[in-house]
Amino acid sequence: MMSDDNPRPAKRQRRSESPLSSSSDIVQPNFTPLPPAVLLVSLPSLLVHPPNHPAYVNSLCLSLTSLRRCLALGSLPPEIECRAWTGLAELGMKVISGGFSQSADYPWARGIESEVEKALSKGSIIAQKHPSLRAYKHQLALLQAQLSQWQHKTKFTRVQIRNLIASLLPTDPPYIIYSAHLASITLLTTPTSVSSTEPVHRRQDINAALSAVQDLEALATQNAHAHVKLLALVLRVRILVASGMWADVLAALLCAENVLGLSYEPASTPKVRKPLAPADHTSQTVPPGVPPQETEFIYFEDAFEAAMVVHLLIMAVVFHTHLGNAADASPRLSHLHALLDSGALDKFPSGYVEIALPSGPPLTIQATHPRILFMLAFLVSSTAKRDAVGRKPKRKVFAFEGLAMWETEVTREIMFSPWAGQGDVEEVEQRLARIKADLLCELIAVSIMRSEFDSAEENMNLLIAHTRAYALFPLFAARIALHHAHLAHALGQAPRALQCYRAAAHLAEPGSFVNIAARAGEVVLKIGLKEGELHNDKDDCRSEELDEDEDEDQKDGLLIVKACRGMGGTLEALGQVIEACLTPEILKAKQHLKLALSIATKAQDNHLRALVLALISSHYFHTASDHALEMLQTCEQLAAGLGAPPTKTVSNSQGDTTQMSVVVGNAPLGLWVGERFMELFKRAGKEARVRKQATVNAELVKAVDALAQRSLAAQHMVASS
Repeated sequence: MMSDDNPRPAKRQRRSESPLSSSSDIVQPNFTPLPPAVLLVSLPSLLVHPPNHPAYVNSLCLSLTSLRRCLALGSLPPEIECRAWTGLAELGMKVISGGFSQSADYPWARGIESEVEKALSKGSIIAQKHPSLRAYKHQLALLQAQLSQWQHKTKFTRVQIRNLIASLLPTDPPYIIYSAHLASITLLTTPTSVSSTEPVHRRQDINAALSAVQDLEALATQNAHAHVKLLALVLRVRILVASGMWADVLAALLCAENVLGLSYEPASTPKVRKPLAPADHTSQTVPPGVPPQETEFIYFEDAFEAAMVVHLLIMAVVFHTHLGNAADASPRLSHLHALLDSGALDKFPSGYVEIALPSGPPLTIQATHPRILFMLAFLVSSTAKRDAVGRKPKRKVFAFEGLAMWETEVTREIMFSPWAGQGDVEEVEQRLARIKADLLCELIAVSIMRSEFDSAEENMNLLIAHTRAYALFPLFAARIALHHAHLAHALGQAPRALQCYRAAAHLAEPGSFVNIAARAGEVVLKIGLKEGELHNDKDDCRSEELDEDEDEDQKDGLLIVKACRGMGGTLEALGQVIEACLTPEILKAKQHLKLALSIATKAQDNHLRALVLALISSHYFHTASDHALEMLQTCEQLAAGLGAPPTKTVSNSQGDTTQMSVVVGNAPLGLWVGERFMELFKRAGKEARVRKQATVNAELVKAVDALAQRSLAAQHMVASS
C-alpha cells in the first residue's frame, strides 16, 4: 500500500455537549419586577438633566407625568405616597421658578401652581401622621416657603420659616436644622422690592438677617461643626458688604480671615502658614522661631474651603478698595490671583459644595457659580487698581483683558448641577451680562482719565448697546449719564456736563454712590465756572447776581460735603476738596487739601492726587516758591502720565528729541502747570528754562485748542441732529 504524502487533516469531532447548544448550565438572573408605584416614583431620578441640557424640558414633563400616574394608582404605602407628593412639589417649583407655567409655549405646565399647593398639603398631612416620615415634613415646609415667597406673601413666608425652626428637635438630622436657618437668612436678605436702579433692602431685615447668622454661628459652635461656623462668618461679611454697613465689615472680615488662617502685611504678601485639618483652622499659628520665608500663599484642597476663601478675598478687596486702603487690598488681590491660577474654581465646577457632617447626609450649599467668580476677579482687579497713570495702567489692562475673556467664556458651555433650575441659568447669564457692563464702565472711566476720548466714546456706545440687548439699561442709566457728564466735563462742554450730572443724580437711588458723585460733580463744575465768570466779568450788576447764586451754590456744596463723609476714599477726598474751595480761610483750606492728598495717596488714586497737588501749589505759589515748585513738578509728571503712549518714542537720527519730550496727557492741567512754571522761572531769572518751557507750553496750547475744536464739532453735530 502506497502512503499518502499529503494526508488530509482529521475532522474535528463535535462535542456531545456544548455550552451554546445546551441552556441547562446557564444561570438565569432572577429579576423581580418592580411594583409600578416604585418604578414610577423612581423614574424622575433617572430622567434628571441639568437645566441647560436639550432634554431638560422633556425630562420635567415626563417626570411630572410619572408622578401623577403614581399617585393615580391608589392604595399606596405612606412612604411611597409622601415621596411622590414631595417630588411633585419639588418639580412643580422648578417649573414655576423657570417661568414655564407663565409661558404659552408650555401648555403642559399650565395650572401647576394649584397642583403644587395640593401636593404640599397632601404630603404634609401624611408626614405628620407618620413619625418615620419626619424628614419629608421639613422639606415640604421649605417648599411651602418658596411658593409663598414666589406669591409675594413675604410676611406669611417668614412666619412659616419661624414655625419650622421652632418645631425642630435636637434629634433631627443636622443638615435639616442648618437648612432651615439658611432658608431664614436667604429670605431676610432677599430684596422686598426692586427699583429701576438697584435692589432695596430694609434695615430691619438686615438686622434680622445678622441676628439669624449669629444664631447659626452659635449653633455650629455648640455642635463643633467648624465648616458651618466658617459659612456663618462669610455670610456675615457678605450681608454687611451688600448692605453698605462698612463700619462693621472690618471686624467681621478679620474674624473670618483668622478662622481660615489668613494673615496679611499691608502692601506685602501673606505670612507663611501651613493649613491644618479642616476642623482645626482656628488654631493655626506660625511655629515660634521659624524665620519668614519667600512669598507663599495658603492653598485649600477642600472644595468648601476653596469656595469660601475665594468669596471672602473678593469681598475683602472690595472693602479695602472702597475705604481707599490700597496697601491692604493689594496682598489680598495677589492671593486671590494665586488661588485662581492654582485651579481653586475647578473644585466646585457646578457651584455646589458640600459640608460633611458627623451624622446624617451632608449639607449642600449653593455658592456663586465659578464662571461668575472667574469674571468677577477681572472686575475686582480693575476696580482695585486705582492708578490710571503710566503707559499700561493695570486698571485698563484688567478691564480690557476681562472683556476679551468675557467674549471667550460666553461661547463655552456652563456646567450646572442636575438639581439646578432654569432660574439658575438665567441668573448666571444676567450676572455675566452685568459684569461685562461693569467692565465697560471701568474702561470708559480710565479712558476719560487718560484723555483717550475716542476710546471712551466707542466704549460708551458699546455699553449702551449691551445694556439694551440684555434689558439692563434701567439699571445702568444713572452710571451711563454720569460717564457722559465726566466726558463732557473733560472736553470743556459745561452746559452738557451740567445736564448730564443732573440726569445722573435724578436717575440714581438717593444717597447712593452714583447720586452723591453726580451731585458733587455738578458742584465742582459750578465752582470752576463761577471762578471763571468772576475773573472775566467786571460788570457790577452781574457781580451782584453772581453773589446771589454763590450763596445757593455754597449751601449745595456744604450739603455735598456732608453727604461725602463715610462714602469711601474717593468721595471722602472729593468732599475735602470741595470744602477747601468753599472755605474763606486759607489755613482751613490747606488743611482740607492736605487731608484730601493723604486720602488720594493712600488709595493710589493719582488722577485725583494730581488735582489736589495743583490746588495746594496755588496756596504756596506766592509764599513758598520752592515748595510750590516741587508740587508742580510732581503734578506735571502725573498729568503727562495720564495719557502716556504704550511704548516710548525713539529719537530720530539727528538726535532731535524736542518733539518727543512733550507728552500731552491731561492737556488742560499740563498747560496750567506749565504756565505756573513760566512765572516761577521768570521770577527766578532762569531764561533758558523759560524758553524751554515756552516750547512745551506751545505744544500744550495746541492740544487744548484741539479739545476746544472737538467740543465745537460735537456741539454742531448735536444741534444738526
